[in-house]
Amino acid sequence: MKLFTIAMFVALGCGGGKKADTTTTTGDTSTQPPAASAGVPCEQEIARVCENGMVDGCAGGKTTVHVCVAADAAAGPPCEQEIAQVCPDGQIDACLQTPMSATNHICVAK
Repeated sequence: MKLFTIAMFVALGCGGGKKADTTTTTGDTSTQPPAASAGVPCEQEIARVCENGMVDGCAGGKTTVHVCVAADAAAGPPCEQEIAQVCPDGQIDACLQTPMSATNHICVAK
């Protein structure tokens, strides 16, 4: 019996037991909407928090999903016209995303 107890102690102490959970999370993500690529439709009444000078594209009907756009951005021609917008660094033409995040060419945050 004593030998069994020692063997169990050694087995558990040397990795024979359950491994520790090494999963870590940082920050509370429960209040942040999913990334733009997730395609959260404008019908879902959330507000995307955007950097200075950017706004949620659903405000003002600029996009069909919650994604950040420049506050002064204006929608261009329909996506059916395959003329991509040239966008600033960190942005992409909404029509080039899969799925598209707008029905018209407009630069959105990546």
